[in-house]
Amino acid sequence: MFVAESPPSSGGFFYFSKTIGKDHLFRETMKALSLWPLGHPLRKGLDKTGLLEEFRSRGFFLIDTCDRPVDRLSPKARRISIAREAPGLARRAKELDPGSIVIVKQTVYGPVRHALETAGLGDRVLNTEPLPFPSHGNQRRYRLRLRRLIRNMNQVSRSAD
Repeated sequence: MFVAESPPSSGGFFYFSKTIGKDHLFRETMKALSLWPLGHPLRKGLDKTGLLEEFRSRGFFLIDTCDRPVDRLSPKARRISIAREAPGLARRAKELDPGSIVIVKQTVYGPVRHALETAGLGDRVLNTEPLPFPSHGNQRRYRLRLRRLIRNMNQVSRSAD
């Protein structure tokens, strides 16, 4: 399970069937998981349906900490919203019962990790530090770190079998 901050105020959303042209989290996650077609640029209106189906078929899914966009709020209002919503996210996560959890973005890492630990899910969080949001030059770092987390998760799964 991937945990992100919130839907973006731009109107795009990870699970929408078409891209709006700024779908950084979607594109870079698909690249990190080797699902994105090589040499394919991200264009507005790209049909994401097949990629989303493959993402789900591999057991991955994404939920947001906040249901409403927080990216245009002041830093203080954003922190307050995230802190207020993190316990609800932990309750949803407990119901979803994921095997592993990856928390994306510095702004949600601390509050979400704390809420997940309080809910008894802390041992399922793969990352011990925030995963950078894949924009503003962080795309490569995001992909490399996510690949490492997934590889480690797969090694642990195989050794448990």
